[in-house]
Amino acid sequence: MKSRFGVLSYICVIAALTWMLPSAQGQELSFTLVEQLVIGNDEDALAEYLFTFPELVRTDSKGYIYVHDRRRADVRVFDESGQFVTTIGKRGEGPGEMREIDGMHVDTHDRLIVADRNSRRFTVFSDLGAQFETKAFADDMPAGPHPILSLEGSFALKYVRMYDDPEQQLPYITDTKTLHRYDKALNSTEAFAELDEIFNLDELFEKERSDSRDALKMATNGIDKIVLVPRVYSRYAYRYTHEGGSWVMEKLEGGPAPRESYMLVSNKEFEASPELQRSSISINGPFGLHRARIFNWSLGVVILSNGEIVNFTMQTPLRGDLGNRAELFNQAGVLLGYGPLRFDDQRLNRSDEIMSTIEILWIDEDDRLYLRRLNQHNFYVLSVAELVIGRP
Repeated sequence: MKSRFGVLSYICVIAALTWMLPSAQGQELSFTLVEQLVIGNDEDALAEYLFTFPELVRTDSKGYIYVHDRRRADVRVFDESGQFVTTIGKRGEGPGEMREIDGMHVDTHDRLIVADRNSRRFTVFSDLGAQFETKAFADDMPAGPHPILSLEGSFALKYVRMYDDPEQQLPYITDTKTLHRYDKALNSTEAFAELDEIFNLDELFEKERSDSRDALKMATNGIDKIVLVPRVYSRYAYRYTHEGGSWVMEKLEGGPAPRESYMLVSNKEFEASPELQRSSISINGPFGLHRARIFNWSLGVVILSNGEIVNFTMQTPLRGDLGNRAELFNQAGVLLGYGPLRFDDQRLNRSDEIMSTIEILWIDEDDRLYLRRLNQHNFYVLSVAELVIGRP
């Protein structure tokens, strides 16, 4: 949708679009992040404790925290008190080395599994990197999977199979399944979750975005359930349950949300408005350049140890404060409630710079959340927090 009258009329259209849709049944709740540990908050600390952009986080049975920083080709390990323990791997092409980490996971046996998109292989480290083995990607895997998660006796990987078009010399999708199940030896066993169940592939923006690395947030109970939430959040989550040898999909309806999750913008509108630039996504793919103003984002989804689902969102009105929120679903997938997401530290809540950078990266077996955010010095830290849900 492009406005021929410039930014002013575009703003008026946005005002009409951002009226809230009514929610499914649910009540007002509160969600508070109580930080227990922050790693990387001291800019004078040793380099091992500082991050450029903590991207992937996992934990193991001993409480160790594994962190991959975007600009590095290794994984740093910290203990549960935040003390640096060791570094696993390094940049390179030899055994035990990586070039570009695209996916990372710690399985139930405390093995660190790293997917290197450039070397097109998995490296599986044991004993904090003392031992390792490698396995090549399947021929139809276009890049490293993101994320990798454990299921009972297997793994769930997210990626879309793409091939080169011999006529147009462009990558094109030949298999629209986005979830792939692998056995413990990292051999593919099945694929499920069609892209068109989640995205409107008739819209070029959604089609271009549907197979991108961060198009979906993902969580599992580690046994038989997987929840997918589009990063551009349209108020629906998708839960897949393994029943009778197949995967059954349920569409879960969330809380109040803007009528549209995004709106296309022109280059002129984008360049004329710094506010649009801060809250838009630009995608340059085989079908051209697409820019969209995002009204509703998913910041991550988790499944709690009691089976409840929490989806973390951020609404970005053109004017006014950001809306950091969370939604709580019960084990049956029914919305229990929704409400504001805040830290227990009011100094963090008062900073839009900090609140706009929250991203939920992981949840451990004790329901501790691991999230990325900026700090007051404007660099990224890894926060470990307890989620306190205020219920009536």
